[in-house]
Amino acid sequence: MAYDVVVVGGGIGGLTVAALLSARGVNTCLLERNSQVGGCVARVEFAGHDFEPGMGLYTSFGRGEIYDRVFSELPVDVPETSLIDGSDNLYSIKGGPASVAERLAESIKRSSGALRLNSPVLRLAYEETGQRALGVDLLSGETVIARKAIVSNLTVWDTYGKLIGLNRTPLETKKLLKTLQGRGAYLVYASLEESALARLPGERFTVAEFSVAIAPTGSAPPGKRAVTITTDTDPIDWFAFQSSEEEYEERDQAALEQVWSRLHEVLPELGADIEIIETANPRTFYDLTRRKLGMVLGIEPNTEPLSHNTSLPNVFMVGDTATATARMDTVVESALSLADLLTK
Repeated sequence: MAYDVVVVGGGIGGLTVAALLSARGVNTCLLERNSQVGGCVARVEFAGHDFEPGMGLYTSFGRGEIYDRVFSELPVDVPETSLIDGSDNLYSIKGGPASVAERLAESIKRSSGALRLNSPVLRLAYEETGQRALGVDLLSGETVIARKAIVSNLTVWDTYGKLIGLNRTPLETKKLLKTLQGRGAYLVYASLEESALARLPGERFTVAEFSVAIAPTGSAPPGKRAVTITTDTDPIDWFAFQSSEEEYEERDQAALEQVWSRLHEVLPELGADIEIIETANPRTFYDLTRRKLGMVLGIEPNTEPLSHNTSLPNVFMVGDTATATARMDTVVESALSLADLLTK
């Protein structure tokens, strides 16, 4: 199959670019390795609980702001949001951030774009000269042709390491990649007694090194609420010194015990009204997304943001490692600018 633009990865950045290009009449195909879209903001469901993948606080949903501008071009409506009490620009999204991803996916299909799930991409396919990418090779053996451009919604490390190939990556770019450091996250998905809410600071808050997001009523069985607890972790540590699955399980259990003890120390109001359902660490995120070292929090602060351009003239990047901050609104803003570039 051949398209004008092929987008690799169905995270928010890739979905936004593909939705905008399709709505503008560009023949676009988005390839996603998993069975659902969203990437780092895809739905997380365990034991009848629907968890927020992050803090549950989102910006820029006001009139004239980035989501209004993007969805004004699309054949679907922006998901319903509500302004957080006492806030000027913090919103909760009905259905969580996954609903944004799902609306963008629906927009692609309504605009006659191609959305192909369960389609892992192996690498770029090159012309004989090796100077220009023809398209992408899939794990299935198929080659998908891109007549004008290829957009990578992979991380910057994976865009070069997996898609372009390190043997085709310029030396200066290799040096840059070694200086960039990503961040990892450790998450606890838990079930909270609804009666415990009265003792807590709110439904979305930070305490010490933890971010706590309590999903709305209806996210869990009656009398319960789904809660996501997030803290930073060194991603490299999760891929080192674990020679067997047993050692990895011991590492995960030790981390959970440490996090759980510390959480109750800084938030004793939880008491016995919270129960662990599942955990996620950089190894978990690697298994789900194949992002290098499972890094899901963008690039370390104080790093100069990367551009959309790569070492190849027809291959571009979008996503949380190509923006100054790893926030959903900045990724969408970046995706809009790339869509504008590709439709000049």
